[in-house]
Amino acid sequence: MSEQPLVSVVVLVYNTGEYLMPCLESIAAQTYRRLEVLMIDNGSKDGSGQVCDDFSLRDSRFRTIHQENLGIIGGRGTGVTHSQGEYLAFVDGDDLLHPKMIQLLLEECQKTSLPVSCCRFIPFYGPAPEPGDCPEDCLTFESPDHLDALMHDKRVEYSLCNKLYARHLFDNVPFYSPVVYNEDLYLNWSILQHARGMAFADFVGYYYRQHAASTTHRPLQERMLTDQIFVAKTILDTAKGGLLEASAKAFYYEKLLYLNSMILRQSNAKDFDAEHKALKQELRQGLWPALKNAHLSPRMKVAALLTCFGGVFYTFLCRLMLTDRR
Repeated sequence: MSEQPLVSVVVLVYNTGEYLMPCLESIAAQTYRRLEVLMIDNGSKDGSGQVCDDFSLRDSRFRTIHQENLGIIGGRGTGVTHSQGEYLAFVDGDDLLHPKMIQLLLEECQKTSLPVSCCRFIPFYGPAPEPGDCPEDCLTFESPDHLDALMHDKRVEYSLCNKLYARHLFDNVPFYSPVVYNEDLYLNWSILQHARGMAFADFVGYYYRQHAASTTHRPLQERMLTDQIFVAKTILDTAKGGLLEASAKAFYYEKLLYLNSMILRQSNAKDFDAEHKALKQELRQGLWPALKNAHLSPRMKVAALLTCFGGVFYTFLCRLMLTDRR
């Protein structure tokens, strides 16, 4: 009987405080046991690094790497560089995993012979969610459908954290992002170009903790807008002339709708009048092609019409119709 593959779990740790221990315990409790867990202490100042050191004494599978703060991508990149597993998983140091997440994602990769698998990813507040049921079957997205799913299927998510990757996918892809926001989408788009498909296990495997320090709770900054537009344009440029061009155009237009609504949902929306004006102009110019694009959902087409012609009424409706994706 061949030995089970080693899975490297890269845990990004930065001032995670009281949430770090439950995160590490949820990894240690995984039903799949053959793990190496690389805890990347990304310049923490709150004692999180010491928690990592102490945990590594309890469980020999865990190892701490201390470094200066290199940002999210720099921290995860350190983990990739030092990892030895045949598969890679990524965890943020304040989140939680379903006990069977790694086992089920690995099984889907092995059953389908696909180099990536993913599961559902949900936010939570307060106490840890009770683990839900696990699937009997999975879906498969053969190339290029897996890239289409990354753009449009909210079950797949942009995140690196609800996925398991075969290590070879990182061989020719620099672990680098020119953006701070939507960096997971940028990296996944690059990585998945080299995959012939992706498996999807329909269960909630990754729990993304929401609290005051979460990135989703930070006030709107100009870079949140410019970075996301850059990533959407990168995807659009990459897809031009290929099978995914129409899909990427729909994705780009939908991204503009979300960013427009993001501004409207801010208490300081007036600070972004110039950005809002530019978005509205581009949305109006692209409205007719968007309405004819079969890849843009009916819901988004209604949102587009309301954005362009709904006036003040839309400010209220966008809170109901549009929500952000991580």
